[in-house]
Amino acid sequence: MNLDNGNGGKAMCQKYIIFFNPRAGDGKAQKIADDIQKRLKIRGQDVAQLVAGGRTEAIQMLIGELPQAKAVICIGGDGSLNAVLTAFVRAKKSVPVGLIPNGTVNNFAQKWGIPLDQNKAFAKIMENNLHSVGIGKCAGQAVVSSLAFGSLASISNDVRQSEKKKYGLAVYGFNAVKNLRKNHSYKTEFYNDVFSMPAKVWFCLITTTDFVGGRRYLGTRSDGLHVTMLNNMKFSKLLNYGYFALTGNLRKSTTLTSFDVKKLIIKTTDGKLTGTRIDGDPGPDLPVKIEWLPNFVSFFM
Repeated sequence: MNLDNGNGGKAMCQKYIIFFNPRAGDGKAQKIADDIQKRLKIRGQDVAQLVAGGRTEAIQMLIGELPQAKAVICIGGDGSLNAVLTAFVRAKKSVPVGLIPNGTVNNFAQKWGIPLDQNKAFAKIMENNLHSVGIGKCAGQAVVSSLAFGSLASISNDVRQSEKKKYGLAVYGFNAVKNLRKNHSYKTEFYNDVFSMPAKVWFCLITTTDFVGGRRYLGTRSDGLHVTMLNNMKFSKLLNYGYFALTGNLRKSTTLTSFDVKKLIIKTTDGKLTGTRIDGDPGPDLPVKIEWLPNFVSFFM
């Protein structure tokens, strides 16, 4: 692990913590971090880079540094941002966050209008305008943009990082079509304090906003968790789903089940082991409880 304040290792009260994965983007994140650190120090700010060997270590380091932090600047996509907000969830404390998008999709940045250009994103942080954002919480982990489970989520788990870099988002669609006949629906129950609903689910997507994959897919902008599920999948339905998703009106498709909720417990009832994906990375197996945390953290926007 390493916490480099760029001051010869001397301890000082850190104000800005720069968090990133140094192995992401062929070393680009490290170059961005160095540039941001230089700019902040020119402005007379105390700053430290937080670099960890893995996600678990990074979260623990972030929790330890929160009492000294004025703000966290995260360089990366939804996955890196998830680590930061998971630290906040577990610490039950947050500080303002600035995002320098450097991921594959950058869904959160696309939703909230955070510039994808490094210099423009940094300028937004320096404007010091804060906006409160709600997120999801599941099994002690933040849900920044989405939680998904079902056959499509399982297919996504099989996509290699090298394939994603080479083909982009198209690799998910290709693998989905290729594996349509190999995957199946799961007998599932959705419930909370006021309702219970059994369902046969081929794929379920739960989002914290009206954006997914960097695009608006819902007409609603209400706060809370947005649940959309496909009960089964056939090749003949792909064009139907694709049209409504691309036009931002997925819920107008009559072949989907959808609703909004603040808290939800999900479990399978057929005994099949079912994993989840949170913000694009593998998450806990069902059963899970997911809840909405309104105005949980402030972002520079």
